[in-house]
Amino acid sequence: MKKNVNTLVVYYSQTGNTEKIAKAIFNSIPGKKEIKRLSETNDVCSFDLVFVGFPIYRFEPPFQVKEFIQNHLKGKNIVLFMTMALTSVPKDEQIAQLYDSTIKNCKSIAVQANLIDVFDCPGELSETTAQALLKSPDPKLRGFGMLRDLSIGYPNETNISEAIEFTEKIFR
Repeated sequence: MKKNVNTLVVYYSQTGNTEKIAKAIFNSIPGKKEIKRLSETNDVCSFDLVFVGFPIYRFEPPFQVKEFIQNHLKGKNIVLFMTMALTSVPKDEQIAQLYDSTIKNCKSIAVQANLIDVFDCPGELSETTAQALLKSPDPKLRGFGMLRDLSIGYPNETNISEAIEFTEKIFR
């Protein structure tokens, strides 16, 4: 990607995890740029590249993010970045399958855009979400809710540095 593009960083964040990564990405973008919350973003016509950030809910992007991408980013160059508690837990075959499925779900919403790349990092699973998961009839979701303690403290400084490196790579 050229360094002289007009870039927008738009993000949806409820607990602040994705906002931290959005700000790190924004600060490492060269040239003309803007950062906005998803709820404050309507017109993306003047932007050459749009970074879209969001947390993962139920192993996919939140509805608002799906709707935004499908309604506003057809044909646009986009980069997805996400925070998810899933990547903070120990890896096993089931977690790897859930991770792969989650990434596939995220990429699938961007099929009408020009998806440049995808970045993900751990995010802290909120207490509210963990409690809801623990009440789920789905044993996988209940099990995931029990892993909240492993997600506390994410995204951390290492994750922020990785987001910066990822963004710098996009513009090289």
